[in-house]
Amino acid sequence: MTADRSYSTEALLSFLKEAGMGGLINPAAARARRNAIDQLKGELTDAERADVRRIDVDRLASRFHKLEESSIRIEVLAIYAQRFCVALADFLAWKENPAGFQSVAGEQARAMPRGSISDEQRAAERIALLATEKPSEIVPIPLRESCTVYVANLPADLEPREAERIARIIRAYAIGQPGPDGEDER
Repeated sequence: MTADRSYSTEALLSFLKEAGMGGLINPAAARARRNAIDQLKGELTDAERADVRRIDVDRLASRFHKLEESSIRIEVLAIYAQRFCVALADFLAWKENPAGFQSVAGEQARAMPRGSISDEQRAAERIALLATEKPSEIVPIPLRESCTVYVANLPADLEPREAERIARIIRAYAIGQPGPDGEDER
């Protein structure tokens, strides 16, 4: 990850994504912070969107609370604000010294170094990050305990014949003989 001169909200969100995937911040913490920012960023001014150093998170949370007419519990809003503050502090610290960066929340010690995760874990983390960015594009299909398949990029206007084509491809991966009801007999 390389530092650039951008201080926009997009740069902040990109930092959290890359830091989570790169082992600089615990991936779950990075996702939680991105989610908090996503919840609150609708109330940012154009100036705040362009330069996150202008954001006063307490004022932002207050604006959000007033405009949302208390539709969000104050405890949840406080958590979002706290996560937003930590995300900003980490981002600014990383901008100052990318090579010596350490999370203000101390998560680096708990984060997994990039080389220590398997390809499957890396793929799962990418799916989880994509799911937080574009949740409508990822369809989770629980198969059994601790086994979920994620299907991505299904068109909104999927036709039955197209669904059947996808199903035939998936069935080709099945082990065993299908039973009378189409279920695998083992």
